[in-house]
Amino acid sequence: MSDAQTHPVAPEQSFGMESSEHSPEAPTARGRRRREQITEAATRLFHLQGFHATSMDEIGMAAGITGPGLYRHFSSKDDILLAVFDRIWDLLRGAIERSAGLPPGEALDVLIDTHTTLALDQGAELMLLVRELRYVPEYYQRAAERNDARYTDAWAEVIIKLHPELSLDEARAAGRGLIGLIGSAARDGMIGAVSKPRHRAVLRQMCRASLQGV
Repeated sequence: MSDAQTHPVAPEQSFGMESSEHSPEAPTARGRRRREQITEAATRLFHLQGFHATSMDEIGMAAGITGPGLYRHFSSKDDILLAVFDRIWDLLRGAIERSAGLPPGEALDVLIDTHTTLALDQGAELMLLVRELRYVPEYYQRAAERNDARYTDAWAEVIIKLHPELSLDEARAAGRGLIGLIGSAARDGMIGAVSKPRHRAVLRQMCRASLQGV
């Protein structure tokens, strides 16, 4: 087995997803609730109308917050979009941290379940990330690329423990395949036709079965 297979992910790359520093966390519980309220309202509007077709006034109306109040929490529509994306990185960061040190089978379940949560519960945010990332500032695009690489490596690290015959690149490819399989649920018109618990179970079974054939 090669050194790359023995140590598939460098320690400094194994943890730590980056969030943007464009809009600091609100210092009070009320402020945090307000930010969350705005972010959720904006997510719905961005998903339905598109980011560029949505105005700050519309976001404020949907969130029940007047214009001046909105700007106390976010300086611009771009900042709100980045906050929407940050919710994804926060979820994925938690998956990386929880899976670290677990037996590989349990760690794989954590990653599968977390990405299923993203696809089924935060599908609108995920689709916005896919559609709108190219329009955000370059520094954020670079951070998103690093986050994506760290997340892929977390999957590869687990997969290579389950299948040590794989090279690092093969484990990464398998991880990307599973991420894509689950992520397709965010675009699937069948969401809602199948209960979420059953949908989660089916996706987990499909991921597990896919790896059996590696």
